[in-house]
Amino acid sequence: MLSICANIVLDHIKKDIQSYRLFDETDQLALAISGGKDSVAVAHLLNEWGVPFLMVHVNFGLRGEDSDGDEYFLDNLANDLTNCIGLVKRRVETKTYALDHKLGTQEAARELRYQFFDQLYNEKHFTKLITAHHASDQLETFFINLYRKSGIKGLRGIPSARDYLLRPFLTVTQNELLTYVLSADIAFREDKSNSDSYYLRNRFRNTIIPEIKKELPDFESRALSSLNILRKESELFSALMNKEIGHILVDKDGALEIQKKALLSFPQAEVILYQILDKHLFNFSQCEQIVKACLADSGKVFYSDTHQLSIDRSLIFIIPKPENTGQVLLVSGTGEYAIHGATLNLKHVQEALFTADPNLECVMLDPSFFPLQWRYWEEGDFISPLGMEGTKLMSDFFIDLKIPVHRKSQIPLLCSQKEVLWVSGYRISDKIKVKDDTHLYQISVIFDVQAKYY
Repeated sequence: MLSICANIVLDHIKKDIQSYRLFDETDQLALAISGGKDSVAVAHLLNEWGVPFLMVHVNFGLRGEDSDGDEYFLDNLANDLTNCIGLVKRRVETKTYALDHKLGTQEAARELRYQFFDQLYNEKHFTKLITAHHASDQLETFFINLYRKSGIKGLRGIPSARDYLLRPFLTVTQNELLTYVLSADIAFREDKSNSDSYYLRNRFRNTIIPEIKKELPDFESRALSSLNILRKESELFSALMNKEIGHILVDKDGALEIQKKALLSFPQAEVILYQILDKHLFNFSQCEQIVKACLADSGKVFYSDTHQLSIDRSLIFIIPKPENTGQVLLVSGTGEYAIHGATLNLKHVQEALFTADPNLECVMLDPSFFPLQWRYWEEGDFISPLGMEGTKLMSDFFIDLKIPVHRKSQIPLLCSQKEVLWVSGYRISDKIKVKDDTHLYQISVIFDVQAKYY
């Protein structure tokens, strides 16, 4: 027989589960559990509901014996709950990971936690993972994102589902969970770090929001209603925005192209640009800078952790960040020379044979040219194009050939220091054209089929 408190809470989440279709009887469920009152309350509620579930725990090793005590407590809890099918746990060195990856402790803990979750999901330990986020977490998250200058995406709060992650308790307040735990005399672990005001969330949770509630007792319920409206408006906004994005964005085999003129026609171009670029880890400030750059000359390049954005005459290109940056191979004589995505083949020939293949050329290479460099474009490179007098900066050469900005870093070059002798696939330097039958070489390039050239 369920307790009255349990019935109230379960009625909440059953409605949400049905409304959002979060999971069904075919799913194998797991619960992320720390040992604190919220996740322990959820474990007992799932058990009372009769839902089989696996418990998943990460020992971050941040609280010494207390962290080990949490793990011991959960071992016993897994045995006590009839519908818990087991406990999967991992110990991690959070501080070491944070130092190695130059992260804050909380950020490092989050990465380690979700790495473990991803691994278990991929190993098919579960199909859906429940977290104990509740309505009060929603409010705290809103304030944190408001402080961090977030847009609608951050202010709308925590989504009820994302990939395999489920948060079915988002309509349940912390007080409701606490009332359930106390009324059922359920044991749980206290995490002393929850009272540490060093962490921003704790400042909102323990000081700022309680002060607001003193002045406005109904603040939490009214604010949560506003968040629900904001979430619905965000869904509509995203649907309308994606429709507009479809008119200005083209995906060409993984390379995105945005029509610059069409983007700038929007009254808040940086907003629609952020909607496109957020998933590629560009931030809103960068989007503002990109829009300003679009109003000036072309040629600007921006980077996120994963992607490169370049502004051309009429288009904006977004591609995965090139892996060839800084690669230089010294070419001392005949042979094969491979850099990321492209292999140079250099061999002696007795006579000059010319073909229509742009990736194969016959040239004269005087011994004084060696050693050469096989690499990608660098600022300041120049060439003496075949059939022309004088030199030209490669940046201007690319413009003359109408090669988009983002392609500059993807075309392998054969160079003598800063002087380019061959722009593979395009043009040789006038300095290595065939004049007689001495020092004849055949140069060719083979592109790695696994490397993408956009």
